[in-house]
Amino acid sequence: MPVVDASIVVDWVAPDVDPDAPAGQLLTRLAKAGAALYAPRLLVEEVANALLTGCRRDRWDGAAADDAYQRLRQLPITLVDEAEDRDRAWDLSRRYDEHPIYGMLYAAVAERLRDQLFTADERLRRRLATFDFVVGP
Repeated sequence: MPVVDASIVVDWVAPDVDPDAPAGQLLTRLAKAGAALYAPRLLVEEVANALLTGCRRDRWDGAAADDAYQRLRQLPITLVDEAEDRDRAWDLSRRYDEHPIYGMLYAAVAERLRDQLFTADERLRRRLATFDFVVGP
């Protein structure tokens, strides 16, 4: 039950996505393996915000963002919302230089599920370098 974070999922659905980039290759591997994917409920809002930011920065137009949002909604990712994950994310954020709690929430979910967290966030991976389950695409 691997966990994927917004930095990975944006690279799956964004209008200018490169399917041969590391995140795209990860999606192919996970799909072939039939992996059940998980993420905190927050994932949808984070990815949607990135799509809106792309519109504001003229990376893509609104219609392309709408299509990307629909792809996001169709991804087979189970969204979880557990108080214990939020509490653990708080602990991790406090322990690791007050790293943003939303990033640590993904780590907390992966830790609870005892599976990998796939993230393209290099800063998060560096902060949690001692956690062998936090990996890049």
